[in-house]
Amino acid sequence: MGTEHIARSFRAAACDIDFEWPTVNLLEACARYGIALEDVAYLAANENPFGPSPRATAAAIESLSRAAVYPSPSLRYDELRNEYADVRGALARYCGVDADMIMPGPGSETVLRYVTQVFLDPGDEVVAAPESYSGHPWASQIMGAAVTYVPLVDYRFDIDGFLAAVTERTKMVWLCSPNNPTGTIITDAELHRLLDNVPPTTVVVCDQAYQELVDDPAWGDGTQYLLGGHRNVVVLRTMSKSFALAGLRMGYAIADPAVCALIDRIREPYYVSGPACAATLAALEDREWSADVVAKLIAARRFVSAALTDLGCQVVPSQCNFVLVDTGVDADDLYERLLRRGIVVRSGSIWGYTTHLRISMGTDEENRRLIAALTAELAG
Repeated sequence: MGTEHIARSFRAAACDIDFEWPTVNLLEACARYGIALEDVAYLAANENPFGPSPRATAAAIESLSRAAVYPSPSLRYDELRNEYADVRGALARYCGVDADMIMPGPGSETVLRYVTQVFLDPGDEVVAAPESYSGHPWASQIMGAAVTYVPLVDYRFDIDGFLAAVTERTKMVWLCSPNNPTGTIITDAELHRLLDNVPPTTVVVCDQAYQELVDDPAWGDGTQYLLGGHRNVVVLRTMSKSFALAGLRMGYAIADPAVCALIDRIREPYYVSGPACAATLAALEDREWSADVVAKLIAARRFVSAALTDLGCQVVPSQCNFVLVDTGVDADDLYERLLRRGIVVRSGSIWGYTTHLRISMGTDEENRRLIAALTAELAG
């Protein structure tokens, strides 16, 4: 009976929610419109156009010489080296926490699934925003949990609405700050109010994938509340965005040591790759490169936001490497017209924003090309 219930829950999850898969098959789009793949400006996946530190790339390549050997959480016979512990230690130093508060994984999507596997049972309730990262309710529903949605207000999390939605059956609250797709933040005051008013038995997951790109001093950091005694806080972070290691898959949770120990018991034996470990260690050491890349992304965000505003569009203030913009016209149609020009963005219709586009920051050339294309299309 239990197995049947889980199967029904999985089928219901598959029917009730669409995960945020890529918007377009690039090869099909290029064939359809006669565009060379190298001429496409792909501004849809919030990737880092400046790439990883050369030191990280070199470390990943060098690690391939040991590709025949499993990356090991125990001492390696060839180098007497514990790659897993090395990564946990390096991430802990970077985040200012103890190593037993770090839980790495092959991308933060995998880590967030580990979190739901530890805490959620069929029939539990979670609270999430519909205009946020779709992986949160998706992973929850796979575990058989019921999702209560609290819509954003003015593109921002409705903290009072979240608190009103929490019941004695609420096992988890999903926050995303800065939020994908709006780019908006939860302030420190708002996060403080929420954490002071939810039961300590309710897990509050703060997805902070874009943390390094925040320059608003009002932003609330979940890690500080975890360190301050809120043991029910779990913070999700990634090496995919500011460090540009999306293809190597390295994300991590910052959580109470007891929570990390539980996740450590359910993860796969060889679940993070050698190249991902090597690149992560090298990237965290090359702070000069990452600081320069973050500065470029913030500058691009400001340039694109200003240019879109000059076009008469409403740009949602963003703290990410993307912007959500209200163009005033049908988003799906404009998305298709930009695609014909070899520019791939994300239509906001999948979040209910039917006249909005979510646009990732590209190189300077790609950003100028985007603005020129939108200028032509919106004028027409």
